[in-house]
Amino acid sequence: MSSYSKIDLHTHSNKSDGELSPTELITKAANNGIRILALTDHDTISGLQDAKKAAIKNNINLVNGVELSTQWDNRTIHIIGLNIDSKNKLMVEKCKKLKEMRKERAEKISLKLSKVGIEGAYEYTKKIAINGNITRYHFAQFLIENKHAKNLTDVFKHFLVKNKPGYVSANWPNLDETINLINAAGGVAVIAHPLRYKITATKLRKLIKEFKNCGGKAIEVITSHNILKEVAIATDYAKKYNLAASIGSDFHNQKTSWSKLGELPLLPDNLLPVWNLWQDNN
Repeated sequence: MSSYSKIDLHTHSNKSDGELSPTELITKAANNGIRILALTDHDTISGLQDAKKAAIKNNINLVNGVELSTQWDNRTIHIIGLNIDSKNKLMVEKCKKLKEMRKERAEKISLKLSKVGIEGAYEYTKKIAINGNITRYHFAQFLIENKHAKNLTDVFKHFLVKNKPGYVSANWPNLDETINLINAAGGVAVIAHPLRYKITATKLRKLIKEFKNCGGKAIEVITSHNILKEVAIATDYAKKYNLAASIGSDFHNQKTSWSKLGELPLLPDNLLPVWNLWQDNN
């Protein structure tokens, strides 16, 4: 385990689209050698209280986190908030509004699926989504369970992407609103998995510049998806734009081969670790 990082700052529980409960996630992380972990569920902080209890029991340092859906240049970008105050009123209220937005989107997705003969999607997703925080992954579960798709790749190729039945665009908060919210909650804003957005290098540089101008402070350099070449690219971006570096598996479930707890490489030595930003505030 010594060759792997003991820090994972991007994970999901069943409070959004993960498989494990916050308690189960913390326990598994501890068993896999993780000592510092951030729970960063999509648009919700509802799992942090349970995670904190489990972290104390398992001797893990829990970092309060969230992964916020953001609208930028007519596409969805994910911004992680790390070391946030989970009781911050603005954050609590925004997560409530985002939950309602997800509910409205879920109803629209279900309606579009019904128009091509696929019935019962909303009822299914509402039943399995913890606290009603419905994500596209819940629709993927429905489509696979009911034999409309073979696997996640099939779902996102044929149903939940643009110009396919089941695709519904979401009017998420814009970039500066999201970063301002994270900063107001005392957190550090991080661009999640920057090389996964299928945009040109020019567009990505534009995103990073705007992110930093809005008050963003860090970028994910190590993710489960990265190959060595991509780590080098993300490292160059961190250096060029003077951003701190973050590390996270984006763990959702135990079946996904690329998302393993406790199997991330170490951050490059020549970068500022994101956790130094909140250590400096103590």
